[in-house]
Amino acid sequence: MMRLYTTLLIILFIFMLPLFAKEPNFGKFDGSAVVLDLNSSQKMVFGVRADERLSPCSTFKILNSMIALDSRVVKDENEVIKWDGVKREYPAWNQDHTMRSAIAVSTVWFYQELASRIGEQRMREYVSRAKYGNADTSDALRGFWLGGGSLKISLNEQVDFLSRLMRNDLEFGQHVMDTVKDIMTLEKSDTYLLGGKTGSCGGVGWFVGFVQNHDKTTVFAFNIKGDGANGVEAKKIALEYLKK
Repeated sequence: MMRLYTTLLIILFIFMLPLFAKEPNFGKFDGSAVVLDLNSSQKMVFGVRADERLSPCSTFKILNSMIALDSRVVKDENEVIKWDGVKREYPAWNQDHTMRSAIAVSTVWFYQELASRIGEQRMREYVSRAKYGNADTSDALRGFWLGGGSLKISLNEQVDFLSRLMRNDLEFGQHVMDTVKDIMTLEKSDTYLLGGKTGSCGGVGWFVGFVQNHDKTTVFAFNIKGDGANGVEAKKIALEYLKK
């Protein structure tokens, strides 16, 4: 009887672990996050906005990169697109870029150029096929993913999309998916790999991505709102939580 009681306590403790997991420190921001362990299917949800759809901002560059590679509007992730000479707010944008360099500094004009090359119909078909958020690309081709644009996605939908990417379960060639995972990579060591993308627009900040640690893969999406909310702040909060 005592052994049965002990076993039940252990099972109860295991199932209650997610309830007592330490929450991310969102500080002054209205923050929410979803973290999913792909090995165990255990999902951690923090905050109350997991299903609120918002503009994906520059996190859409993940899918935009795959579409551009798959439709061959660029030869590969290292093809150079010349800067148009228009000075923009971030000095790192004001130069020639490849997809690899542009995603690292979130160069908006580069991805707007990719969208123009992809075209409205092809973009609409790809986004719909990927089941990305509300899949609405009806606004201007060069900005439907930015603040106030028609494309919206929730934290749960971001995690679903990333889960399918990490499981190689999207309708893209394996090389395309592998390439985008590679250009998303932010940190890499002998024991783990971190990939992610920030996003800032419309008064919100995103950081979404994945962590691979030996055989374990985790995908995540963090979102913050409030004064000063942006992708850099969301990334800080996410990394502080994930690295614990």
